[in-house]
Amino acid sequence: MTMPKELFSLVHYSFSFSQDTSVIPPFQLGWLSGFEDTVLSEVWEQSEEAWRYLLKELSSDDEADRVVVVVGDPSINIALMVHCLNLSKEWMGSFHLDSGSISIVDFPDGPAGKGVIRCINYTAHLGRWSIPITRTIENDEALKM
Repeated sequence: MTMPKELFSLVHYSFSFSQDTSVIPPFQLGWLSGFEDTVLSEVWEQSEEAWRYLLKELSSDDEADRVVVVVGDPSINIALMVHCLNLSKEWMGSFHLDSGSISIVDFPDGPAGKGVIRCINYTAHLGRWSIPITRTIENDEALKM
């Protein structure tokens, strides 16, 4: 078993609003609403560097079944998935990841091929702290009729 290694650390940014936050409604759609484009661009550039490094790391080993685990903030992980799908940074607001969720990217044709997202935002391992994907059958009133 090989020991895990840290690929590299991304720079942490303090996200701040330049506008008066008292006028921003408390419930807005999308986790990126209110962030300036400069912050999004910085996250995008860092994730692009991380994506290239990840592909390089995957292709540098002789093992056919290489597994790399990426642990990070949901915004960085979303950006990595957007890179995987070869989309632009404007698509980042279309995705959502919960903290602690698991997403799986597979490379069936190797790192030189296209990545395939097999699972996104899986949270069942979080137990009662997760958001249920489906309703439970035992308490479903519609089924008791």
